Amino acid sequence: MRKRTRNGNSGLLSRLSFPIFALIVAIIAFFATAASYILIRVQNDHTHNMADQSMKFVYRNIWYQFDTMNNMAAFILSNPSIENLLESGHKETYEAVDDYFALQTNLENLSLLSLLNDFGSRSIAKKSYVVSIALEPESGLYAMATDRFDPTTGIYKYEDLQDQEWYRSLNRGVRQTEWWGQRTGQSNDSMIYSARTKTSIKDGRSIGTVIVGADTGSIRSVFENAQLEKGYHLLLDESDRVIFSERYNFLESVVNVPYVRALEGASGSLVTRIDGEQHRVMFETFVNGWKLLTVVPESHFNQYTFAISAIGAATAIAALLIAGFILRRIVVRVTVPITRLVSAMQRPEVLEFKESLPEQNSGIYEVDELGQKFAAMLVTLHGLIEKSFAEEMERRQLQLELLHAQINPHFLYNTLDLINCRAIMAGDREASEIVRALANVFRHSLNRGEAWISLEDEFKQVDAYLRIQQMMMDNLHVDLRVPDDLLSASIVHLTLQPLVENAIIHGFADRTSDCWITISARLKGRVLVLSVEDNGRGCDPVRMNRMLREHPGSELDGKAGGVRSGYGTLNVHRRIQLHCGEAFGLKYVDTDEGTRVEVVLPYRQQVGLRNAEVLANV
Repeated sequence: MRKRTRNGNSGLLSRLSFPIFALIVAIIAFFATAASYILIRVQNDHTHNMADQSMKFVYRNIWYQFDTMNNMAAFILSNPSIENLLESGHKETYEAVDDYFALQTNLENLSLLSLLNDFGSRSIAKKSYVVSIALEPESGLYAMATDRFDPTTGIYKYEDLQDQEWYRSLNRGVRQTEWWGQRTGQSNDSMIYSARTKTSIKDGRSIGTVIVGADTGSIRSVFENAQLEKGYHLLLDESDRVIFSERYNFLESVVNVPYVRALEGASGSLVTRIDGEQHRVMFETFVNGWKLLTVVPESHFNQYTFAISAIGAATAIAALLIAGFILRRIVVRVTVPITRLVSAMQRPEVLEFKESLPEQNSGIYEVDELGQKFAAMLVTLHGLIEKSFAEEMERRQLQLELLHAQINPHFLYNTLDLINCRAIMAGDREASEIVRALANVFRHSLNRGEAWISLEDEFKQVDAYLRIQQMMMDNLHVDLRVPDDLLSASIVHLTLQPLVENAIIHGFADRTSDCWITISARLKGRVLVLSVEDNGRGCDPVRMNRMLREHPGSELDGKAGGVRSGYGTLNVHRRIQLHCGEAFGLKYVDTDEGTRVEVVLPYRQQVGLRNAEVLANV
């Protein structure tokens, strides 16, 4: 063993200071970074929520306007007075004048409703709605209607609308209400319209089309009340044309704008690059299919990041300076006693277990406790080394005994085969059966030198052994209780046969009639429990379990319930513990009659293919 030496306390000081200081640096850096991140995240979330609330404010108020336009159209469609005016019949055109002006008055009254009831900008004049009806020939007022359609409040004939895309879509029944944007009038005003088909309440025939329009100047007041510090709103129709925006012109197509093409679903947000800068695009979709977009640069969300990061860095540096000063004092105080303890540990006599570690009295509880625990560890380690050596020697001895039992098996099988043939030729079927059973016992006992065997093969060996015993004992009865799903379990070889032999030789030594042996298997969690029970003279289970725990140097005597030679009770117990651990092995259980011994094994399935049977079937 090579001995390392250090001069003074500087080596320990540097080796102890650096990792602890690095750990403190990492902790402080982590908490400073986490605190800065949380503050930045909270601030960014606040800014994001403000932008989101601005968009929701615009969304709610624009939809209020859309809903108002829908309600106006619904009022016209369902009003009985207007229904009567539209369906009244007149023999002469002049007879419809009163009805015509009554309907015109109703439409003008509806158009005077303010587009924004509670909202508006002082810089923009209030606009009125445009409420008009395009009549079809089925209406009694069709003859009085104006021939050329003009997008102002009034009553018109439907012919001018037949070339309009929205009108054709409405007649096809694609949807109940059509929405579109359009420039109208001599001043080329920007207008939005909705249109619904007016059908007769009586017979369902189409009478005309109700058109409600509003100037986009009124929508501007909503956007002005929800202005963004940075960024802009964007209202698009179903064809991705601009209805209103501070950035684009009315009806300008933005279908090829990348972030518009990237929108998926009815609502959400995405981050994209616009004009060389990252922007966040949030969007909501109205019931009529139009979309409201809010575009805000990412720099707006991160405007306080630098300031918060600088404060976090300054706080971390101050904490590091304080921690470094305190750490230096602590390390120096601990270095000297630990160095003395290490020097004592490196003494050759201590490392070679020739003497115990000298007791330390450094005045520091932790250092003294460390020395005492190290001394106890040396004693325990020495004991474990000696125990491991003894167990390895015992394992090799047991393996050697198995090898001795496997000497020249082919000669044994050939001899048994010869005896079997001679018995069959002589007509002695009973002798032939005994020889065959004995051959099976030897075949499964050898197990080709493997330490593990399937539970099925182990039971075959016991069954062959018991058939021979039953030929010698007419009063021997056997009861095997093994579930089929446990037959593939793998157990330590030669576990059951020595226990069965022990029950016959010692349990039934004084019994000549009604001898029973019950062998069973069950699964208890992940533990396989095998049981061998007889109705013989019995034994003291407490004494037997104590003798198994104490591991005597010789086999248990026959009077105690063991066997004096071969694979006896203690042999089985020790082999199970060597292969499976101290928690497993044999256990004697108290019973009303006879002896019951349980074999406790870990449950494991047999791995791989079973070894091929190459021995002769004699």
